[in-house]
Amino acid sequence: MIILMMMEVIREMPSLKHFHILFVLVSMVLCGFLAYWSFNHDLIQYFSLSIISFFIIGFYGFKFYGKIKSLSL
Repeated sequence: MIILMMMEVIREMPSLKHFHILFVLVSMVLCGFLAYWSFNHDLIQYFSLSIISFFIIGFYGFKFYGKIKSLSL
């Protein structure tokens, strides 16, 4: 019975590709929020670090999506 319930949960889980894209988007949103928060609190070092991280994560996500699209997964 427990095995059948676990199989149902596994079947309803999103694919690793979709989870990865969602994780990249959530990470970018959090970097954007950190940039906003640190700008309002005059923490310029954190602001610049979060902006740099935002663009690095965005670049990584763009490259990942292109690679996945070329692999047709």
